[in-house]
Amino acid sequence: MVILNRNDMELLLTMDEIINALEEGFREVKEGRSFVPVRFRLEVKEFEGEFLYMPAYLSGLKQSGTKIVSVFPKNPLIGKPTIYATYLLNDPATGELLAILEGATLTGLRTGGTSGLATRYLAREDSKTLGIIGTGFQAFYQVRAIQAVRPIETIWAYDIDSKRLKEFCEKVSPLGNIYPVSHPHEVVRQSDVLVTSTTSKTPVFSGRDLKSGTHINAIGAFRPDMREVDEETILRSKIVVDTFEGCLSEAGDLLIPMAEGKLKRESIYGDLGDLVTGKKRGRESQEEITLFKSVGFAMEDVVVAHRAYKKALQENKGQRIE
Repeated sequence: MVILNRNDMELLLTMDEIINALEEGFREVKEGRSFVPVRFRLEVKEFEGEFLYMPAYLSGLKQSGTKIVSVFPKNPLIGKPTIYATYLLNDPATGELLAILEGATLTGLRTGGTSGLATRYLAREDSKTLGIIGTGFQAFYQVRAIQAVRPIETIWAYDIDSKRLKEFCEKVSPLGNIYPVSHPHEVVRQSDVLVTSTTSKTPVFSGRDLKSGTHINAIGAFRPDMREVDEETILRSKIVVDTFEGCLSEAGDLLIPMAEGKLKRESIYGDLGDLVTGKKRGRESQEEITLFKSVGFAMEDVVVAHRAYKKALQENKGQRIE
């Protein structure tokens, strides 16, 4: 069995490899060669926390595994992170445990890679300016992934936490010209590709500020009561989701306007699998505004974990235990 820690995960895979693995995974799902149950929650009331279990089995690719995420909001009071994550990769033919992977980095890589894949199909090919609203843990992976599919030269960034924004800009500076700004509209008005990666419950920018031809990756809001994009953005955009099942049960960006009667299910153009398999076209004009809404999907974890495991074997990386 192989153990892959955070550093192993960062060094093993390129973003191109991750995006290609995800493209293969979305094809498997769309063509019916997968079983991905809704994630299971185990509440721990005594300590005000919960465990999330996210299993997946891809029959065509012969890949199987489970991500276990714990969320304990009181942990910072004792100097520990709120969230821990671990991935267990199994051989679906025997049940053998093949690898244990550090799950937070895996989540960052696969979420970034999924945005990269959506950007490949939905952003203008000449997109050179990237905007980031919310510069926490996930934002760096978003930059790496989008730069893998578009010629991004300039990055504009905003965060309500000035310290976090400064740290992000320092980390990203080797990847391009980075401009921190004091208001979200400064980011939006500049962006060819815009990423929102916040935990906001209310819209973080005005859709009136979007220029024609913008592509948006809205990845932060993952509960029905969370919302990063406003009604104006929803109504102006061609909307693509990672999965209908996930977004129509968890994505407040869509569920809130649907509840208000301002968005219909039929108005959602398609899912990422539709684009990957060619069932629907991605961007169809230079002027249209496109929106990719993502809440995460267990298939994304297993294909990236399996790719990392196979490469670790090839390059003799990670820790091996009996």
